Amino acid sequence: MFTRNATLILYTIIVVMISLTHSFEIGFSRSALRRTATKMFSVVESSSEKGVSEPNCKVSGLVPILKPTNWTSQDVVAFVRKTLEMEAKNRLGTKKRPKIKVGHGGTLDPLATGVLVLGIGKGTKVMGSYLSGPKSYVAEFSTLYETDTLDTEGKVVKTSEKDLVLDEKVLETFRGEIMQKPPMYSALRKDGKRLYELAREGKDYEDVDVPERPVVVHELRVEGTDDLRKFKMECVVGGGTYIRSLIRDIAYAHETVGTMTMLERTVAGGFGIEDCISLRCSAEEIYEKAREVNEEKGIEF
Repeated sequence: MFTRNATLILYTIIVVMISLTHSFEIGFSRSALRRTATKMFSVVESSSEKGVSEPNCKVSGLVPILKPTNWTSQDVVAFVRKTLEMEAKNRLGTKKRPKIKVGHGGTLDPLATGVLVLGIGKGTKVMGSYLSGPKSYVAEFSTLYETDTLDTEGKVVKTSEKDLVLDEKVLETFRGEIMQKPPMYSALRKDGKRLYELAREGKDYEDVDVPERPVVVHELRVEGTDDLRKFKMECVVGGGTYIRSLIRDIAYAHETVGTMTMLERTVAGGFGIEDCISLRCSAEEIYEKAREVNEEKGIEF
């Protein structure tokens, strides 16, 4: 990356060359030179900002987004990437959208809402350092039925007429480090394929050996609602914990079935709902949030 002074010198040289093409027949296009100078000056202006990683991305950093329902985490990444790349295209005057790195720091199911932290530019490389802590969730579930996806998007595979009477002793067994079997509809790999790909082929736990994994439930609270078959759950869990599986196992331990009907991630990486910006924010609002987070967390690139 050129220094600001060096780039300004080159900018001046190009301006001189533009003037020369006016007086002499030189094999350069004045309009092309002018576009080059404008782009170079734009690059150095954007590169002077703290946190910049490349000319395309004005500010690298972490950005907490409020994920809406019915969006996959990758949908959110793609939408924000397009927003930033369109801004870069207009700012740099390029014909094609310049490439900007965007990634997320922890998948949320399409049904789920709440905190989804994105990394932009070099922020994609530091997400793991800032998002490795516990995450907090609020969920609701029904004990009327169980689906193959363990949420409302799947087909019903089990039903139950039994009312769930909460037993605090049973709930206590789900606090601390526990063993958990991930859902068949998850992105984990088995024999080179995603589990959800195997599930879509009609395979289940009887066909696929999905081993249990240790996860940590730091806090857990379950309470009833006005509807005797619906419950609300609040929990703080470590990485790799599937809330759908936790609900299923709590229901099984009470000799019934359970399916998640709502999920909201309320805290991730120290970011709460109140820290998030809307998915529909402008590129400048996204960059402004990255600057704010960089300053609060002392992130430098």
